[in-house]
Amino acid sequence: MTAEHVLKDGRTLLLRAPTIGDAELLMGYPKIVGSETDFLLCGGNGIDGLTLEGERKWIQDALDAPNTALFLGFVGGELAALFEVRGQKPARVSHNASIALSVKRAYWHLGIGSAAMRTMIDFAKGTGVLRTLSLGVREGNDRAIALYTRFGFVEIGRHRGRINVRGTYYDELLMDLPLIGG
Repeated sequence: MTAEHVLKDGRTLLLRAPTIGDAELLMGYPKIVGSETDFLLCGGNGIDGLTLEGERKWIQDALDAPNTALFLGFVGGELAALFEVRGQKPARVSHNASIALSVKRAYWHLGIGSAAMRTMIDFAKGTGVLRTLSLGVREGNDRAIALYTRFGFVEIGRHRGRINVRGTYYDELLMDLPLIGG
């Protein structure tokens, strides 16, 4: 899968599925995006315990699962965004998936979030399996909440004090998008 989107500044966003060979490229990405915002689950130290082998397995799992897709977004050859639809494995809940989205700060406000949302929703609808997309977002992340709401996600609840950033506890808003039957 590859697709191109013209961004607000005229540059092109190239979206593609990863290969196992992308594992090394992806190793440093969480540290970069984690150091640029307090709205992600990882901080400037990246993801604890992340290994190259673990990264390869994460990619392979996404490639193997019919209800899962991982997408890399490049602008001018630089990895600018990473997002995924991650289906659940047990058969009784495999019609549900969570989404995750991150964009490097240098590429904020260019329309990458909207392109990512359209791509993830189109993938999910095209599986013929997924019925609901879910996400968690930190309270106060107003731009992300507005994006998700614009694409039809609704708040279904919250985890009180779930996210701790430098000693301050924030709620995690839980949002769903029904894909079939509302």
